[in-house]
Amino acid sequence: MSTMMTVKEIIDLCKGFRGFTRKSCLGDVLRVFGNMQLDDAGFIEVAGVKVVASTDGILEDLVRLNPYMAGLYSVVVNVNDVVAKGAKPVGYMNVISSPHRENRLKMAEGAKAGVDLYGLKVLKGHTHPDQSYESIDAAVIGVASQIIPSDGMKVGDEILVAIDLSGSAKTRRWIKCFDSIVESSRNEVLRKLSSMMTIAEKNLANASRDISAPGIIGSLTMMCESSGLGVRCSLEEIPRPGNINLAEWLTMYPSVGFIVATEHAAKCRKIFEECGLTVGQVGQATDDEKIVLTWNGEKGVFMDLTKESMFGLKPRVEK
Repeated sequence: MSTMMTVKEIIDLCKGFRGFTRKSCLGDVLRVFGNMQLDDAGFIEVAGVKVVASTDGILEDLVRLNPYMAGLYSVVVNVNDVVAKGAKPVGYMNVISSPHRENRLKMAEGAKAGVDLYGLKVLKGHTHPDQSYESIDAAVIGVASQIIPSDGMKVGDEILVAIDLSGSAKTRRWIKCFDSIVESSRNEVLRKLSSMMTIAEKNLANASRDISAPGIIGSLTMMCESSGLGVRCSLEEIPRPGNINLAEWLTMYPSVGFIVATEHAAKCRKIFEECGLTVGQVGQATDDEKIVLTWNGEKGVFMDLTKESMFGLKPRVEK
C-alpha cells in the first residue's frame, strides 16, 4: 500500500491485523482470575523494593520457522515489558518444549544470546522433550525504585512515541519485526533502555507501554483502555524509517519502542534522544474514550472504547 492510504484503510488494516485481533480473548481469562490488571508487567513491593515481572509466549509460527530467533525474542519481549514500567531487568526463566533436539538447542542458544545481550541471570528453566508441539515461554523479573503504570494517563497528557530506528525489517509470514538489537552491542542496547528507567526515576511520565505485537496503534489503544481515556493521534508524527511504508510500519514490532503519556514532553524527549531513540509527539489524551487517528488531512475513529474493547471486555461494535 502507498503512503496515500485513506484513514479508513489504515483503520481496517490495523483492526484486522492478527497481532491486534488475538488480544480480544484476554477478557475471558481475566474474568476467571477476577483480575482486570491490563499492564505490560505486574509489580509488587517487597521490603521496599518494587519487583516487576513479565511473562510471554512466543508464537508457534516463529518457533517453527526460526527457533533461534524465537529463543532470542523470548528475552526481548519480556525485557521490554519490564523496562516499560521503568524497571531494570535482572533475571530470566523459560520453558522450552519440542520433540526435536535440534530445535530445543536452537531455542536455548537464542535465549542465551538474549540474556548475554541484556546482562540477565538465568534463574530457572524447564524442558519438555516429549511434547507434540514447539514452544518457548519465558519470564523476566526486574527491580525499580519508581513504577510507570499503564493506566495512569491524564486528560491533556502529551503522547510520545520513541523508537530505535537504527535497525532493519525482518518478516516471517505475518510476523513482522524491526530489529535493532542483533547487530548492537550490550552497551548500545542498555543505553537505549535506560531512557525509560530515567523517566521513571524522575517521575516524568503518567503512563507508559512498550510497542508490542499489536503494533503502534494497538499498543496505544491498550494504554488508553487501561486508563479509561481516548487519544487524538497524528500518524504523520510517528517516527518511521524512510524505507518502510506506513502500512508495514503500523503492523511491525520494533525491538526497542515505547509510548509514554506525560506532562513533561520536552524533558522526556530530551532523555529519549540522548539515549539514541527517535521521538515523535503524536497527540494528546482526551476524555471521550475514542482513539482518533489523523492522516493526510483526514480523521477517523479507530476505536470507541465506550462500546468496544481491545481486551474483549465489552461486546465489539458490529460493522
